[in-house]
Amino acid sequence: MKTWIDRALAVLLCVFAVGAFAEETATVVNLIDDRDAPYAFAQGAPLLEIVFPRVYSSDCAILRMEGETMMIDASTEGEKMQGRIATAMGAIGMDHIDIAYNSYPHRDHINGFAVVGQSVPIGEFLYCFPEDHNEYMTATMDYMKENGIPARRVDDGDVLTLGESGLVTLTVIRREGTKRRSDNDKSAMLMIQYGERRFLMTADNESLAQKDYTENPPACGLDADILKYPHHGLAAMNVSFFEAVSPEICVVNCSSTRKEVSRGFLRKQRVPRLNTYNGLIRMRTDGQIWVIDYLYEPNADRNLPYTSKE
Repeated sequence: MKTWIDRALAVLLCVFAVGAFAEETATVVNLIDDRDAPYAFAQGAPLLEIVFPRVYSSDCAILRMEGETMMIDASTEGEKMQGRIATAMGAIGMDHIDIAYNSYPHRDHINGFAVVGQSVPIGEFLYCFPEDHNEYMTATMDYMKENGIPARRVDDGDVLTLGESGLVTLTVIRREGTKRRSDNDKSAMLMIQYGERRFLMTADNESLAQKDYTENPPACGLDADILKYPHHGLAAMNVSFFEAVSPEICVVNCSSTRKEVSRGFLRKQRVPRLNTYNGLIRMRTDGQIWVIDYLYEPNADRNLPYTSKE
């Protein structure tokens, strides 16, 4: 017959076992907040890498998988942004872009492709709005044509792949909606998926679009481990939309702490945030876990003392 001490010990052992299992199978390992957090990628599994240059009030993300490279949006808007995409590319040894993708043609998302294209070759340009939508779209299309870069339009539901194996899929999520929608609300989101791990890039979608996506979700769903906070963190998100995504962590490329609303919103939701302004953020996944850290940037205007040179 077990005594109460035996029962208490058994309960404690179960608690410790569950805790150890939860730590071992953590979805997101954030080395920025915990430099010594343990992790191990699956042996031999190719890694999807996502790097965020230190741009703010503008967008850019670099994806690499099995030798293929994709750049999602590119802006060198503003004097401080000049060269920041270039330093990020130099930090990871990036010498080409297989796919240049534009979520929508506002200058803080599109005007950097012509600048980037002067230093590395671009294989293909993908876009989501009409070629003559505005002056920024027209100028970028002219650049692609002048330099012999093939371009094609993608739309809602289209699925792209990255990597030789095609294991990484990127689903375009975009709706025209009503005339009340601004270009921001028509910008294309991307659901990035590799194995069990998902990342939702929200472009500049605001409350009207967020409400619509919550009520009429895309076929791929909205749930994701990591969320790229929409529109540079300038407004609170639709709570129902945020709950549908249910992210473990958010990335924000805010313009300034005075204008940023995302800080308070995410604090209320109890979800940690990463600001692209603070360092060169790198995310890697083997399809089972995410590992997040800062990268060292050679010749950058500053580096954090705990950036990785790995």
